Amino acid sequence: MFAIERLNKIKEILFKEKRVDVYELSELFSVTEVTIRRDLDKLEQIGFLTKIYGGAVLKEEALAVAAVTEPGEAASEEKRMIGKIASQMIEEGDAVFLSPGTTCLEIARNIRSKKITVVTNDALIALELRNSLGMKVILTGGDLIPSTSTLVGGFALQTLEGIFINKAFIGVKGVNFDTGYTVDSYEEMMVLQSVKKISGEIVIVADYTKFNRTGFARLGDLLMAPVVITNKQIPSEYKKFFFEKAVKLYTAFELE
Repeated sequence: MFAIERLNKIKEILFKEKRVDVYELSELFSVTEVTIRRDLDKLEQIGFLTKIYGGAVLKEEALAVAAVTEPGEAASEEKRMIGKIASQMIEEGDAVFLSPGTTCLEIARNIRSKKITVVTNDALIALELRNSLGMKVILTGGDLIPSTSTLVGGFALQTLEGIFINKAFIGVKGVNFDTGYTVDSYEEMMVLQSVKKISGEIVIVADYTKFNRTGFARLGDLLMAPVVITNKQIPSEYKKFFFEKAVKLYTAFELE
């Protein structure tokens, strides 16, 4: 079993049992306790668990994320890597927008120490950044989309009037040659269209599972953003397209 598979399995056990034991995990995966402790260290660094003597417990924030995301949409290792790469593009003093979703939530987890302004219409992202000293966090108003943490509608659009964003990181539901970039709802698309107008640079963040998929509402064509952050597993025809169209493509790598 690869390290990424083991980490995802540990997450599944934590969601179900709320705590794990180092010895039991080492027996289950046939690896040393040192390896398991290293795995738990990685999950603690991304805010997924809290280590205790002999094991770890699930953090309440991680449980909240699971409660408002679709099955299979909890942050994966691939999304964690995208979050780390995206965070390196954010400079001190920047004003950035983070769109709703677990991929942008991973960006938030990597920028908590930066002195920047973050604008978002995702309540969970704002919650993640609530204790970030030196950071200004602006959560738009708006109507809460049922079963999500996404704010949309007139109040959300009003928040975006008269401000300027250096970089907007936008997660999408689908990336497709025929339909372009798509998101889950028309209301979300309207907010993101407003974000496009006030942003100096648009960065698409999408893990490899979003390619050759189509969501409900079209955000724009595949040349909408000059930068795309994804994983190396994306289909080769997309790599070729982005290269030929001079779109900067950053693919996440496995962190040791």
